[in-house]
Amino acid sequence: MDDSIKKFILGWLPFRRQIRNRRLILSNIVRAARGESYVCNALSGNSDYNICINSDMTVSCNCLDIDASGHLGDLSASTLEEIFRGATATKFRKSLSRGVLPIRRCLECRELTRTTRRQAQAALTNFTTPKRGIMVENTVLCNLRCVNCSRKAILATRKKLGMSLPDIENVAMNIKRNEIGLVNYFNLGEPFMSNAIYEELAIIRKHNPQAAIYLSTNGLLMNQQSKFEAALLLDYLYVSLDGATTESVTRYQAGGNFEKSYGNMKELVRLRNSRRLVKPVIDWKYVVFSWNDREAEIERAVALAREAQVDIISFWPGSGSPDQVSHRFAHDEFFQKLGSSSWKGREIDFRT
Repeated sequence: MDDSIKKFILGWLPFRRQIRNRRLILSNIVRAARGESYVCNALSGNSDYNICINSDMTVSCNCLDIDASGHLGDLSASTLEEIFRGATATKFRKSLSRGVLPIRRCLECRELTRTTRRQAQAALTNFTTPKRGIMVENTVLCNLRCVNCSRKAILATRKKLGMSLPDIENVAMNIKRNEIGLVNYFNLGEPFMSNAIYEELAIIRKHNPQAAIYLSTNGLLMNQQSKFEAALLLDYLYVSLDGATTESVTRYQAGGNFEKSYGNMKELVRLRNSRRLVKPVIDWKYVVFSWNDREAEIERAVALAREAQVDIISFWPGSGSPDQVSHRFAHDEFFQKLGSSSWKGREIDFRT
């Protein structure tokens, strides 16, 4: 890269951060002037997704806490109940009740709900720890280099890159004590990077037999018996594979390999069916971008999903720069008729 270009990029980054911070400041000024008040579903204990226990046992209020601004506490030093009653969570709730968003991530978070000042004040004391669901990031490491991933920034905020088995035991007991119904066993890393994933999931399952465990993977490392056995402990498995060829997949998931991931997914289906199990539900997660949205590739993916006997293939709208986003996914008649509409985007459920 030319030195002048490097200087431009390095000079632009702090300015970009300033713009983002100013956006939050200006947004808060406008909201305060309007007399708006807010509550956070995650901080109220009503989210099934966005409270995350990170790889270093810190607890974040959102699933994209890349800069650690959403850290509420540390599960190594406090219980989940103590963290939810703690100083940071309380400060965030008070800010929201005044119409002030405490962190930049709030600007785009689905958990933010506008409400009356009276209801926002009531939410300061009327909250619980998570009951519906929680995220567990057993590792922040990943074997891929996805185009829009902020991997360096993420790693800089973690004191530990993966949980130990005693950490998992601690997590499992907090889940049990709070009777949490859904464990999303993933966040900003690839869960199968851990060679102890079977033992981890077995601990979670032992203490929480009633909980549903969901996991999302790129499928590459689900490639040995212990990891297949780990997958068979799950209730639901997303295999994120953004295309129907390696060439297409690696446009975004750099380092990916379609044939290997697809083969591992197909083998898991075979093992599950050979044991006459009904779980996990296996969902091929296909994120649609501008380069993998043609009818021929989508139809090839559907045919391959049917051949592999997965339960679902789901098509999710990709994000990123304007040249990466698929406008066909949003507007083309082909996608409007593809399967059925769902919160994911579109999906075909082969079980129906």
